[in-house]
Order: sequence, then C-alpha cells, then structure tokens
Amino acid sequence: MIEKRIAGVLLSGAAFLLVEVRFEHREVLGETWRGWIPLTCAALLVAAGVPAWLAWTGRARKLLSALFALAAAVGLLGAWFHSGGRPLKTLGHVASAWTLKPGENGGEKPGTAPPALAPLAFSGLGLLGLLVCAGTRIR
Repeated sequence: MIEKRIAGVLLSGAAFLLVEVRFEHREVLGETWRGWIPLTCAALLVAAGVPAWLAWTGRARKLLSALFALAAAVGLLGAWFHSGGRPLKTLGHVASAWTLKPGENGGEKPGTAPPALAPLAFSGLGLLGLLVCAGTRIR
C-alpha cells in the first residue's frame, strides 16, 4: 500500500500547487485564458483524484493515472508558454545564472518574465503520480 500513500502525498502536492499557481497567476488570469490551464488541471486533479485515490480500485487507479498524465502534459505546455515558445533557448538563459556572481542579475530585472521552469513542477508531480499509479498491480 505504499503506492497509495505516495499517490496521496502527490495529491496533496497538487492541492498546494493549486493554491500557489492561483497566487502567482493572479494578474495573468485577467489577461489571457492560458493562465487558467494549470488552475483547471490542478483543481480537476484534486477534485476527481481524491475520490479515485480513496477507492483505489483498478478503474479508479486508471483514472488517477490519466489525471497525473494530464498534469505532466500541462507542465510541458506551461514551460512552452512561459518560454515564449522557445524552451531550449530559455533553458540556456536560466542556466546562465550559474555564471553570475551572487547578487548580480545579469542585466535582467527579476520578476519581469514568467519563471520558465516553474511549470515543470506539474510535469514532475504528474510523472511521479503516473509511475506510482500505473506501475503496480493490485494485490
């Protein structure tokens, strides 16, 4: 039953992500529909995932696997949107921070662009959930 416990912890992580993303997207929600995607995904994951987790039957785990897979896809989509459609270029830009001295901003004012890698938290949570729900048999 360790798988069920891990899935429960991941669902609580989705609930925290829902709260955090709502806070971080507070301005963009009035500007574009894209900001609603992770909120809708996290809300769906929690609202449909908790009953599926409580049931923990074969069918319920398949539903939970699908919800976690959706979260992984939403994270990738968010990374695409946050990077302006250039995720590899943005990844290089973010990684270049390691070349800066502590306290330097590299000529970029912090907070002027969306955090490029933050949506990948959804992907990580989703992939872990998918592994734990789809990777074992019910005994």
